Amino acid sequence: MLLALRDADSDPADFPSDAFMDEPDPATYRQARLSPNWRQWHKAIQSEIDGILQPDRADPVTAFPPSSTVLPSKFVFKLKKLTDGSLDKFKARCTTRGDMDRTFYEEAETFAPTPQLTTFRLLLALCLKHRLMPYHYDVSQAFLQALIPEDERYYVRFPKGYIHPKGYVGAYMKKALYGHRTSGRLWSETAHRFMTDRYPTLSRSTYDECLYIGWIDTQLFIVLIYVDDFIVACADELSRARFHTDIMSTFQATYSGVLNQFLQLRVDVQTETLPTGESYPTRIELSHERSITDLCAKFSIDTDKQPPRSPMTEGLSLPIPSPDTIDRSIETPLRSLIYSLLWLARTVRPDIYYHVTYLAQFCHQPTVEALTAAKRILHYAYSTRDYTLAMAIDSAAPQLTAFCDSDHAGDTATRNSVSGYCLYFHGMLIDWWSKKQKSCTALHSTEAEYVAMSEACTSALAIYNTLTEFFPSDELITINVDNSAVQTLVTQRALSSKLKHIAVRYHAVRNWCQGPLRKFTPVWIPTDDNQSDIFTKALPITKHGVPIIDKFTARLLDIKDRRVKLVEKLRAAEAQQLHAQQQQLQQQQRQDEIVLASLQRQNLIG
Repeated sequence: MLLALRDADSDPADFPSDAFMDEPDPATYRQARLSPNWRQWHKAIQSEIDGILQPDRADPVTAFPPSSTVLPSKFVFKLKKLTDGSLDKFKARCTTRGDMDRTFYEEAETFAPTPQLTTFRLLLALCLKHRLMPYHYDVSQAFLQALIPEDERYYVRFPKGYIHPKGYVGAYMKKALYGHRTSGRLWSETAHRFMTDRYPTLSRSTYDECLYIGWIDTQLFIVLIYVDDFIVACADELSRARFHTDIMSTFQATYSGVLNQFLQLRVDVQTETLPTGESYPTRIELSHERSITDLCAKFSIDTDKQPPRSPMTEGLSLPIPSPDTIDRSIETPLRSLIYSLLWLARTVRPDIYYHVTYLAQFCHQPTVEALTAAKRILHYAYSTRDYTLAMAIDSAAPQLTAFCDSDHAGDTATRNSVSGYCLYFHGMLIDWWSKKQKSCTALHSTEAEYVAMSEACTSALAIYNTLTEFFPSDELITINVDNSAVQTLVTQRALSSKLKHIAVRYHAVRNWCQGPLRKFTPVWIPTDDNQSDIFTKALPITKHGVPIIDKFTARLLDIKDRRVKLVEKLRAAEAQQLHAQQQQLQQQQRQDEIVLASLQRQNLIG
C-alpha cells in the first residue's frame, strides 16, 4: 500500500522501510511528481542540483548563448536499499545526453577501465591470505569531481519539467557530468592522479588498471577502484587512518567501515581479534539473497510451489527456434531475466552458470520453452537463495589450481563442444566460465578437451601474471583434466599430426606446459573429481546436489547439512520402498506355498 504525501522535512529513517517498496522507481520527472513519495524525491532532486551548481563545478545560467551547443538532460530515479532489503535513501541522478555532443563525436579517448569481478574476488582472497581487513569508501557524485579541459566544456539544460527556484535553466559545466562520453575517462584519470600523488609507493597493475598494490611503511596496502567505490585492504590501522584523511580531504566521500555491501552483493566478513586488539578476516561470504527475492517478485515466480531440485533437466536440449515457435512478445522479459541471471551466475552462483549461458542463445529468438526454462532456474535459485560463496584460506592448497573439462558436441543444434573452467587461489574459488567452442569443431573428445585446456590456461595465466607482478613466485599452476590423452599431448615434444587442423592459437598450451615458458603442471583426475564438469552440461539431480557443488560452491554449514540430509532421506525412502516390495513378494510366496500345500492334502484325502 502506498503512502500519502509526507512533510518536506521528513526523513526516510523515520518511517518503516516496507512503506516504500510497493512503488516502482519513477521513469520520468513527471512520474516522480505524481508519486506518493514526491516529497522525498524532491529532496533528492534538489540535493543533486545543488551538488552540480557548486561554484567549482558549474556556472548556472538563465539563458544560453546564441549558437552554443546545449545538451539535454534527465533525472534517473532509484530507491536504494541495503542488502537486507531495508531502505537506504532516495537517489536522483541528473544525466546528460552526451551522445548528442557532436563537438567530440570523433573523440577517440573515451575508454574508462573498470575492474573484473575476478579481480574483486582475488582481492578478498588476498585479504584472507595476508590478514588484511577490507574497508569501503563511496565517493559522492564522483564524475562531478573530475575537471573538464577548457576546450571540452559544454552547456547542459535542466531536465524537462524541472524549475529552479532562482530561475536557472541550465549550467555551463566545468566538471564532468554523468552521461557524457568523456566523463568516465576524466574521472578515471582523476582517481589515478589521486593514487599516484598521495601514494607513490603503490603500483598500478598492468593487467587490471583499477588495482593498486604496494607497501606503506613495510605494511601491505591494496586499493581497488570500481567507478566511485574504493575498496581499501590493509592490516595497519594507521595506514587506513591516513587513507581516510586523504580521500576525505580530496573528494566528498562516505566511509562505510568494514566492507559489507558491494554491487548489490552482501559481503559477510568474519574476523578474529589478536591479543594486540587488531582484527583480521578468517572467512568471507558473498551472497545475493535479496536480489533473488526481488527477481522472483518481478517475474511472478510462485515460490509456494514445490521448487525444482536442479536448475535444468538433465540433458535438456531445446529445439532450434522456427518462425512458428518464435514469440516476440516475450523477447523483452526473456532478455531481462537472462541478463539478471547472468549477473547472479557471474558473481556468486557458479552452479547455474552453464544453464544460464545455454539459454542466453535464445534471447534474439525467444520461445516459450526458453522462458519456462529460465524461470525454472530462477525458482531453483530462490529455493537455494541462502547459499553463499564462502572464501577461507587453505594453506595446504597450491597457490593456483585450475580445473577444465569439455562436453564433446554438447550443443545438439550446432554440434559445437562446450568448454568449462574454474580456478582456485589457495582453495578459494575466484574465477569460472562456460562457453561454446565456436572457432573450431572438435572431431573427437580429445580435441575438445585440448581446446578447453588451452582456453582454461589462457584465463588462469591472466590471474597468475597479476599475482606474480606484485608477489613473485616460481610455483607452477596445477591444471586438472580428466582426459589422459590430453595430458600426454600437451607434454610431448612433437605435435601430433591429428591436431594440425586445430587453430594455431590453441597450441600455445604446449609451450605453457613444457620448455622455458612452462607455467602449468597438467594432472589427470577421475571424471567424478573434475569440478568443472558442472560448467559443460546439465548434470543429474544427485550429482548436481551434493558431490559436485559442495566441492567448489561453499555455503553455510546448516545448508550443507540440510542438503546432505535431504539426499540421505531420499535414499532412505527408496530403500524403505524396496524393502516393502521385497516383503510383499515374500508374503505372496508364503501364501502361494500355503495354498499349494492345502491342495496337496486335499488330493491325498481324496
